[in-house]
Amino acid sequence: MTNYSKKKLKLFVVLVVLSAALGPIYVAIFIPGELPYSISLISIDGIIGGALMWSGLLFLWPSKICAPLRRLAFPWHVLFLLLLVALIIPMTSMITRSIHAGKIVPAFNYGPGLSLYLFILGVITFTLIIMQITKVIGPRVLGNLLIGRYHNPVEENRIFLFVDLIGSTALANQYGDLGLQRLLTRFFFDIGRPVAEHWGEIHAYIGDEVIITWPYESGIQRARCVRCFFALKSVLDGHSEVYEKLFGVRPRIRAGLHGGSVIVSECGDTKKSIVYFGDTMNTAARLEGEAKRLNEELIVSEQLLMAITLPDGIAAQNKGEITLRGRDSATRVFALSKDVTGQD
Repeated sequence: MTNYSKKKLKLFVVLVVLSAALGPIYVAIFIPGELPYSISLISIDGIIGGALMWSGLLFLWPSKICAPLRRLAFPWHVLFLLLLVALIIPMTSMITRSIHAGKIVPAFNYGPGLSLYLFILGVITFTLIIMQITKVIGPRVLGNLLIGRYHNPVEENRIFLFVDLIGSTALANQYGDLGLQRLLTRFFFDIGRPVAEHWGEIHAYIGDEVIITWPYESGIQRARCVRCFFALKSVLDGHSEVYEKLFGVRPRIRAGLHGGSVIVSECGDTKKSIVYFGDTMNTAARLEGEAKRLNEELIVSEQLLMAITLPDGIAAQNKGEITLRGRDSATRVFALSKDVTGQD
């Protein structure tokens, strides 16, 4: 089991426990007179219903099976998931009461079922809204905005991976801006999962480019920042026939990778964002430009490479020292690629 899966499993357990805790809260608000009798029954409801619901939201919904549904507009997400919940609630009620009574008890025979139904739907709707907000701005950004960590600028060590879609200008000329944007929308959708699986955070989408970042120690651990790039390539290669059928092209990517100190600050009033400033960001962006100039897939700075133990099957080729635009001193860079030595 991957660390990403372990994190999701831990979150699943926490959410099921919280679902069980909502039972007594519901009883205390809506049927306080039945608190001693109903508390255990409603808590079992929470465990069974929570297990069904959160397994769907955490494991089924993000899976490949539901990918076509996730590409729909957000209102359709809400409708589909609420319909799922609408099935889970009466099914949970029937299972719990049938176990308690020793015989099949239809869910509608349970008196306060409607109020329970509306209560849980309210909780789920609120949860879905929070999940969507988190998807838009990222869980870490949301958390830091809420606690005010970056209200005043702070210094952090971070890693940045600038990923660019190769040949986007030619694609725009061939298919037009709208056609290119449809391709980019699919591209950005498909790379989301491998980024999350390697603990990365998508900082921004800029044109045909995506910026992925990690806290420094997290990014170098198990070479996550390097593995992430090749995981993105693997996903695109796996979907190449779909892209060719839909867009007439098999997309390829290149990237620049660098890490170091940055200044992080919360900016804006009516729309708040977490913004990174400093030479580290500029260097990572210019290394992506060097990948284009050198016709390489991934260019990484020597400074970052020395901190990483490369995974098996990844080779580093010294490309010499280059002077990046805006810098006085030279930077030694390396090209990373799949090691095909000894392969047929």
